Amino acid sequence: MVIRPFLPALLLGLLPAPALAAGQAAAITPPTAPQAPSPDSLVLEGDNIITLIVNGTALRFEVSAEAFGAPVVNPEVAAAGNWLPEARRGWRFGPVALEGHGAVQAVDFGAGPVPLLLTWSARPVSSRADGVIGVHHLPYTRVTFRLGARAEGAQTYRFALVRAGGARNTRIGTEVLLGKERLLAIFVPDRAHTLVTAPTANFLATHLDGGFEPGAPGVVAMPFGITRPMRMMRTARPLEIGPFAITQFAVRIADYGTTRRVGELAADDPRLDPSQILVSRRKGRGRPDLLTRIGRDQLGACAAITYDFALAEIRLTCADGAA
Repeated sequence: MVIRPFLPALLLGLLPAPALAAGQAAAITPPTAPQAPSPDSLVLEGDNIITLIVNGTALRFEVSAEAFGAPVVNPEVAAAGNWLPEARRGWRFGPVALEGHGAVQAVDFGAGPVPLLLTWSARPVSSRADGVIGVHHLPYTRVTFRLGARAEGAQTYRFALVRAGGARNTRIGTEVLLGKERLLAIFVPDRAHTLVTAPTANFLATHLDGGFEPGAPGVVAMPFGITRPMRMMRTARPLEIGPFAITQFAVRIADYGTTRRVGELAADDPRLDPSQILVSRRKGRGRPDLLTRIGRDQLGACAAITYDFALAEIRLTCADGAA
């Protein structure tokens, strides 16, 4: 596939502001027949792995919509290339802090090498490839993840594409208004549930009347093989993101904040009736990250997700009534 030269503006986040209102999605008529990808489009399916040439060596990268900041490689890649650290890099998952390094390398996406910061830590970031790269670092106008077969009568929904986190910690998602705040929603079909941190769970429970469901804590996987304790929370009123009305969230309960202001729902509580839920309205404290990762519990009936940087929109193609 021929791709056009690498776009510096794509790295720096110099894209026009989205045209849609925050959290707004609009259904559009799907094309009558699949369209062949253009030279500046990338279509991914299966393991979502691409091959890039780094300093003349072919390396395999997982493409992730959840990944943020600079691309990350496994430590053996940096060791084999004798990369010298030029900057420090760190990641934090609640109380778990991971230190790392970064260095600029010559990365070729197919149109000649360009300088790009790559990072690494002492722990591998991928068990299936040499590294992980975010959608925001790819030099394509459109990137599509094919999730499954397109259902008859499928609808395509458009969301304003938003870059958050600045140049260092860029994330790609769409914004949704809740109260006076804007949440960044990231579509992550690799995750089973819609995931939030403890402070954001407090925020959601306060605004949407939420409480923890009965049951023992589970675990949720994070990058670098790190796991965190997790509990499921339900809300009486939904978080509305386009066609999705989300009332169930996986919450990282041992985090950089606490969930002590999220109420409990008893196993035999008659208020578990969605029309009867009533939990604590205590005001949450701290600073929530206002980030939610939308998982397969909402996206299971979607056939494709497209990130269109030219139009500054994210398109989801889902079975009619899937939400």
